[in-house]
Amino acid sequence: MNGTQIQTWLAAWWIVSGMATATLADEFHNVTGQHIVLTSDIESEAEANELVASFDHAVEQWREFWGLPERSLDAWSVKAFVMQNKPSFQSAGLIDPRVPDFKEGYALGNSIWIMSQPSPYYTRHLLLHEGVHALAFDQFGGAGPSWFMEGTAELLATHQGAGATTIINRFPADRSSVPYWGRLKLMSQRRDDGAVPTLETVMRYPANLNADVESYGWCWAAAMLLSQYDEYRDVFRASARSGRDSGPNFTRQIYQRLLPEWPAVIARWRLMCHQLDYGFDWSRERVTLSVDDPSWQGQPLAINVAADQGWQSLGVRIPAGSRLNLAAVGRCVIAKRAKDWVSEPAGVTIEYVNGRPLGQLVVCLVSVTHTNQPTCEPLKTISVASEAEITVEAESWLVLQINDRVDSRSENSGVYAVNVSAK
Repeated sequence: MNGTQIQTWLAAWWIVSGMATATLADEFHNVTGQHIVLTSDIESEAEANELVASFDHAVEQWREFWGLPERSLDAWSVKAFVMQNKPSFQSAGLIDPRVPDFKEGYALGNSIWIMSQPSPYYTRHLLLHEGVHALAFDQFGGAGPSWFMEGTAELLATHQGAGATTIINRFPADRSSVPYWGRLKLMSQRRDDGAVPTLETVMRYPANLNADVESYGWCWAAAMLLSQYDEYRDVFRASARSGRDSGPNFTRQIYQRLLPEWPAVIARWRLMCHQLDYGFDWSRERVTLSVDDPSWQGQPLAINVAADQGWQSLGVRIPAGSRLNLAAVGRCVIAKRAKDWVSEPAGVTIEYVNGRPLGQLVVCLVSVTHTNQPTCEPLKTISVASEAEITVEAESWLVLQINDRVDSRSENSGVYAVNVSAK
């Protein structure tokens, strides 16, 4: 037999002989749901049942995310193997011989294999992650290039709750809610090093990411960005239909469709990456800016900067060489305590965030143009306090926010009134 014939024979042997062996293996137990048949050696029967319920509850949410027809996934199901002792599954013929060695999880057709993790959350995350891959291959014939494949799998596997309360596509509220997940820690370290990859760098990732946690994190960030803004969402979701194409043309098609807005895409990428941390809330962190924003001609501008929102744009593009004067007044509640903490634009020195007083008004210039460097130029934030003078070196959007942690903005209320004039 040639190589192809051998591989076909092995696959047939796995299906016929291997699955028969599984029914005889006392160390495994099976749980069947609507969309999953789980074979596992994990000790907790309750955890196994919860994994099945979580998967089943996620499937309808995946269908809605991709805009698939109602009831189109009613009959779709996967065979899933959650393993503590991988060799015992190999001995029982439960791992397809075509499956390469893997560290955490792998999907092949409608079968997925998961290594049991130290936390139920991360085991569940990996099961959902590989389930998204299986769904993509079933519905779209493939999952696209690595950034899209792993980005969408991370996006639709990062969740809150478990069993029937599972909600996918949720940003982690805090570290304790996603034990052993680890993406944000590595991404934060990269930001501290001033080495955040550009969006183009992420979209050129190689085909095999070798389950690199940090790379998965940046793919997740790219998928979040393109799915969270109304201007990009339809293009991003529709591209899944080209999942058979895992080459550069897949990404090129997305880029070409978004080309008119690409400077704003990149600006939003930089602003998002600057803020990413536990408790990040898209309802507060979307930035309203566009390449269609008019060019500032030096006329006076006014903006109310809300304490419960992230970066807020002036709504204009500031030409290179402009000199601005900013003046701010107002009072905000920036922390709920026994007695509310009230701040003026200079902030309160009782607590510092990002090296600045809590509640201080800060401003950032985000260039309209960008270079083809592999990493982003770190954003430079400027303290405004009650007044500041700013010189703009390159055409930029000017955005402002009240200094606070992203997980604390919901406690805040009030605005600072900011007036901008030419100097």
